[in-house]
Amino acid sequence: MVTIEKEKRKRRTPRSKKGSSSSNTPYIVFGSKSISCLAIFAMVYLLSMLYFQPMLKDEERAHRFKLKKDKFVHKVKDESQAWKQEFGILRGKKRSEMEEKLMTDAWNKFMESKAHPSKTHKISNFDNARHDVAVKPKKPAQDDGKPTTGFMVLGMHRSGTSMLSGLLVEGFGYNPGAPLIQPAFDNEKGFFELIPAVLQNDEFMYDQKVNWAANVGKYDANLAIENTRAGKINTEKLDKAIKVLNDPENSPWLQKDPRMCITMRTWLPFLNSKPAVIFTYRNPLEVAMSLHKREQGFTLTRGMRLWIMYNKAAVKNSADLCRVLSSNNDVLSDPMKEVKRISDELTSKCGVPPPPQQITKEIVDSFVDPNLQHNKKQLEATKAQKNVIESHGDCKIREFDSELPENDPRRKDELDMYLKAMRVYCDFQSGVAYDANYEWPL
Repeated sequence: MVTIEKEKRKRRTPRSKKGSSSSNTPYIVFGSKSISCLAIFAMVYLLSMLYFQPMLKDEERAHRFKLKKDKFVHKVKDESQAWKQEFGILRGKKRSEMEEKLMTDAWNKFMESKAHPSKTHKISNFDNARHDVAVKPKKPAQDDGKPTTGFMVLGMHRSGTSMLSGLLVEGFGYNPGAPLIQPAFDNEKGFFELIPAVLQNDEFMYDQKVNWAANVGKYDANLAIENTRAGKINTEKLDKAIKVLNDPENSPWLQKDPRMCITMRTWLPFLNSKPAVIFTYRNPLEVAMSLHKREQGFTLTRGMRLWIMYNKAAVKNSADLCRVLSSNNDVLSDPMKEVKRISDELTSKCGVPPPPQQITKEIVDSFVDPNLQHNKKQLEATKAQKNVIESHGDCKIREFDSELPENDPRRKDELDMYLKAMRVYCDFQSGVAYDANYEWPL
């Protein structure tokens, strides 16, 4: 009986074979539980995903909002930084003592150097003259009966206005007056800008919380005239500037300051003459890149926007004046030919007195840097290799190299502004932009 029971137990509990693992049975039991746990975990995960899916969508929306916010913050930082730099330096209500002394000393030196001070033209007292000015003149400039004794050079900053003015002054003898802003590192040949006129433009613009690079579209020429008549604007520089521009001995005069694109209509009532206008322009991307290089924090987008605003103001403000058109490309391509054409048209078309002399090749060669012409040709050759991204009439708009990373949210705004500016540039080339009904993008 005992033997039979032992035999049964042996059958129920078989011994392991030699060489087999003693952990086989426990491993099989553990694996079965693991599979069950994994199945339960998978079900819980799926249910969790279904439950939290709306929250994930909210996160996507939040991410998109963050991108828009970052884009806005970048834009505000760029604008505010540039505003602080440009508006805070030399554009405040009070000029530095050094700047005021420079202007005063230069003016006194100019007056002392005049050969015949007794023949200096005496203008009427400005306080009396300014009360005769209407806030909105009833007659356009060409109908006011004033003679044309000089002209203004209008064009955006960094558009070649200094080079063009220098060729006209040095080559033909047109008179820019004195004292002039002296040459600087970014304009070694000179600016040919009358100091009191430049400072008065600052006064006009500052009164309306405008400076050369901010809020230019908000400038109101008639408001500036009204505030001048009311004595709200300092006219010390205006008195000095109009003494130069209204002096018959200075004819034919030349007045150049890019901000005249914005403020010119404010000046017209104070002039004894009806000025002609030379309007010149340059590729907007080249202008924006030049500003970006010169001015810290000046983005390409801001530079191209400013290009549109300045050129729009220049064209609109000179629409009723005799206008001679040019471009930086035309001047660089053949300086002698282009400036001769401009001078001839000023006299034959606009009635500006003939210049006292004619330009020579020696003056052109000494004034126009050959490197500018060489670099221009290289730049055009590089552009020709870029892909065309839009055709505007017969004009091809090509892609450009942006300094912004591809994923930067500001890049779209930069491209949009580039296309807007380049369409205007194409319209300048075709002549469409000078039409009275032309639709400006800004």
